[in-house]
Amino acid sequence: MSGRLRLYKEKLEGYNRFHSIVKTIKMVTMAKFRQAQVRIKTRDYTLRYTEKAFSKPGQLVGDSLQAKTVYIPVMTNRGSCGALNSNVVKMIDSVASSRAYLMPLGKRGIESLSKLYPSSFRMGIINDMHEPMHFAYATYIWENAQQLCPEADRIHVIFHRCVSAASQKQCYYNIPAYDKWKEDLVDASSTENQKSRYLFANTLLNEDEQMIRDFYDFHATLAILNAVCENELSEQAARLVAVEGQLSNISALQQKTSSLYNKTRQSSITSSLIEIISAMTSLEGNAAKGVQRTNFWEGARMR
Repeated sequence: MSGRLRLYKEKLEGYNRFHSIVKTIKMVTMAKFRQAQVRIKTRDYTLRYTEKAFSKPGQLVGDSLQAKTVYIPVMTNRGSCGALNSNVVKMIDSVASSRAYLMPLGKRGIESLSKLYPSSFRMGIINDMHEPMHFAYATYIWENAQQLCPEADRIHVIFHRCVSAASQKQCYYNIPAYDKWKEDLVDASSTENQKSRYLFANTLLNEDEQMIRDFYDFHATLAILNAVCENELSEQAARLVAVEGQLSNISALQQKTSSLYNKTRQSSITSSLIEIISAMTSLEGNAAKGVQRTNFWEGARMR
């Protein structure tokens, strides 16, 4: 076997192994994507009351440049998920200041944001992703965010919502501090500034203080739970697209190398056949002229 033929054969074997590995990764990612897709189907039913609790007509994204804000960027533990993490970093870069407190979720978020914004970075949380996102995990995030800066004016959760397998949209939840939220609730119950929340605000304010606080914490935790679930689904969707691209690339390389290997092998076989036929033709020609050779090592003698 020639050196070039051996090279193509080794490359083709390597591409075949890599193709099988990437195909397995794609199947695993597809299964995780389907599971996350089923879990997120309840988001519209759970968030309708959360939206009623925290939405305020005419509210701006950035309440004040002087406001203390805790940012919770939801990021990933691994790469190969498109531009999810880089988009979050761009968002943080536009709002980073001395009054911003960062508490990223995910290994990639902690590694990148702690180096890019050391003055704003406070702590991070890593989930091993071995279990589905659950309410206890969201509660842990919410409690740590409140303890990180008790005097914060709001908590800003940045995540990606999965629109489709090929499209993920960056979104946010803006959760005001409890005191500011309650002031807004009193305003909604006593004036006509927020007619859509008038009955809701009056009903809630008739309850005791502990009940109001529990309602606030519960729906804030629900918002965080929805954010991490949406980001998990977006991560799997983006990784599915990335793996599909890798599979297409390796298939193209595999096909090209296979074609080169077959052509080189065919050329080698053709050359060998030509040599054999030439040798046979030469022997037949010598036999016709009367050359005899009883043994190969003996000299030829004429008849």
